[in-house]
Amino acid sequence: MQDPVEGTEVSTSPLLLELIREAIADVHLLRGRALLALIGIAIGTAAVIAMLHIGHTARVESMRRFQSLGIDRLSIVAVGTTTRLPAIPESFVHMLLQPSFGIASAAPIVSAGTTLHVGRQRIGATLIASNDQLFELAKADFARGRAISDLDGFAPFVVLGAGIAREVRAATGQEPGPGDQIRIQDQIMTVVGVLEPTEQNFVLNLDLSRSVVIPLMAARRLVSASAVSISRIAAKFSAGVDGAVASSAIAAAFRQQVPQGGALQIQTARQLIASVDEQVRIYSLLLLAIGAVSLIVGGVGVMNVMLMSVMERRREIGVRIAIGARQQDIVVMFLTESMLLSAIGAVVGTIIGSAVGFAFAKISGWTFSPAWAALPLGVGMSVCVGLFFGLYPAVRAANLNPIDALRAE
Repeated sequence: MQDPVEGTEVSTSPLLLELIREAIADVHLLRGRALLALIGIAIGTAAVIAMLHIGHTARVESMRRFQSLGIDRLSIVAVGTTTRLPAIPESFVHMLLQPSFGIASAAPIVSAGTTLHVGRQRIGATLIASNDQLFELAKADFARGRAISDLDGFAPFVVLGAGIAREVRAATGQEPGPGDQIRIQDQIMTVVGVLEPTEQNFVLNLDLSRSVVIPLMAARRLVSASAVSISRIAAKFSAGVDGAVASSAIAAAFRQQVPQGGALQIQTARQLIASVDEQVRIYSLLLLAIGAVSLIVGGVGVMNVMLMSVMERRREIGVRIAIGARQQDIVVMFLTESMLLSAIGAVVGTIIGSAVGFAFAKISGWTFSPAWAALPLGVGMSVCVGLFFGLYPAVRAANLNPIDALRAE
């Protein structure tokens, strides 16, 4: 800007730096009250930052888990009335593999609860009768042995999940492996394979770690005749297939083949991902709202501190006005102080909130994924709160009558 006397160019930077230095000195004089205001802003900012980081990390972790299970998987479950559950014909499973349905592989499932007798101990497990496609669909690897297959027919073969194998080892003191005999209910079964630890598959509703798997045709050995029916199918879409269109075609084909009140509930991985994503988004907004309330409470603290500062500095304000300070100069002075309080609190709160988000992720066993919007959003909200709650005290100071202010004790 131009100097009115000499007409030379005067930089505004020294003026701004002087304003900031004066604000720092004035805030320092507030001491305890300034510290309380800083704590309020820091807590509010920390709450916002922590909630954003936690919500984002939870969303990323959910997506990672579903993607690791396979985004092309689907579960087909027969549904009916409360008294009658329709069975899925085995011929329907074979029909699904026709190219028109867009299914690359499918595994029919007969499941029931069962008990393993190991010495004097009993081990509860889930019995699953299926084919060899089940292990590929569930992304299960073998620690020892092989998978069951359709070629096994009615043979009394069994594959042990990692959790069941661990309990058998604890009961017998020996590692179970191919060729071992194990009693399931009243049948002696031969172990042909043991699985590696396998993550629970929420899409297919399978927990192979706590299961024993037998050939589909051998289900009659361990399941009552009335319960031996295919109630669900684990499947995988072919590459490039539209899941919604394929699901509608599968449901329509089932209604034609089982017209007596039969229906299918088809759940795809993409549907679950969309549902979880929506839930996490709602939770994140809720957590952000809670953090914003905390930040507003801190802003009220800043306003109280600045109002007390205005009351105590009335004489100073009167002197400034008397020597030529304009109303906007007084407003800027007090707004700078409130913004300074908010900025310091925002920096401290950002550090604390990020540390809390990181600690929460580690305690939960997640990989910390920072929300990059947290820094600008958290600090921006803090600065806006400081500006909003500092405006009223600043305007009140600027509107003081200079005569009355000079007379103040």
